[in-house]
Amino acid sequence: MLIFLNSSFVPEGDAKVSIFDRGFLYGDGVFETLRAYRGIIFHCNDHIDRLFQSANAIYITLPFTKEYFKEALYRTLQENNLRDAYLRLSVTRGESEPGLDIEGCSHPTVIIIPKAFSGYPEDRYAHGIKAAVVNTRRIPPSVLDPKIKSLNFLNNIMAKIETKDIAASEGIMLNIEGYVAEGTVSNVFIVKDGVIKTPSLSVGILNGVTRSIVIDLARGNNTLVIEQPFYPDELYTADECFITSTIAEVLPVTSIDNKQIGNGQPGEISKQLLKSFRLLTSISI
Repeated sequence: MLIFLNSSFVPEGDAKVSIFDRGFLYGDGVFETLRAYRGIIFHCNDHIDRLFQSANAIYITLPFTKEYFKEALYRTLQENNLRDAYLRLSVTRGESEPGLDIEGCSHPTVIIIPKAFSGYPEDRYAHGIKAAVVNTRRIPPSVLDPKIKSLNFLNNIMAKIETKDIAASEGIMLNIEGYVAEGTVSNVFIVKDGVIKTPSLSVGILNGVTRSIVIDLARGNNTLVIEQPFYPDELYTADECFITSTIAEVLPVTSIDNKQIGNGQPGEISKQLLKSFRLLTSISI
């Protein structure tokens, strides 16, 4: 596999960064995960826009224009002869002497890692997945703005370790106040009496690209979507639950903390939104 590294393509075994790179030293950088369907990167511009927003928020001046980033992503696909893939775009602040001062960090490191990917196994969508509410709480906005998609993902990693230890597929994190926030790598939705509810951005979550698309799809189908805080008890009493992400698309959840959700099968609204989302990916192509 060829890796895009600072405007060059290098074999993955030769793709190296300095031990003084701040991404390595401190997780000092930002990233995006994108998905390509049959050679077209889905909502590429939205991901690049968010990359710039994240970088600006932590005072990284990106070395390329938005158009160059887009060209680099497509070149990475082409250089690797990939059509169905995911792409991990990372930007660090670059090299510096150890220490927190960012003075002199004027050359960010840009990396694009591609991997062939055509989706999760269909049985996950047919039967749903098992999720669990984990003990690790989401970092509050007063500590770190959730709009920043930071390389420092330790909060989510600790939640993912918990999730794996209890044999669940996804961990649901609460915020400091005990409201449902988001999954370790996803946004969370529930359905009750035909109404979709998802945590509002105010609880301290990332405004996922797929989250926004799914909300628009639901409202376009005349389904009421409410964005507001709610406690975990509403997860257990929901008729349906699903998660969204670039990689998972719209993935039904049929068990949370070993409690059956609804009738234990993916619900009609979840299935319809997955169908609508996949149609959208085809139309975009």
